[in-house]
Amino acid sequence: MLDLAAVRATDFTKPRPGLIDPAACPACALVKTLGAEVADAGDPELAVQWVELASLHAELGHPWDRRLDR
Repeated sequence: MLDLAAVRATDFTKPRPGLIDPAACPACALVKTLGAEVADAGDPELAVQWVELASLHAELGHPWDRRLDR
């Protein structure tokens, strides 16, 4: 079950320096959990919001990690 308080309390845009292992980033873990919840819900509007959140976190949360083409 998703913890909405954790979602509200997480700063997805806070920069984390350098190369970040997604398994060590709490915000990445929450993005992954949200993705599973959205997939289970089958709601296309939620899916769009999730993609936007994941992209925002990748760009702003990990600005110096350029392992992925964005």
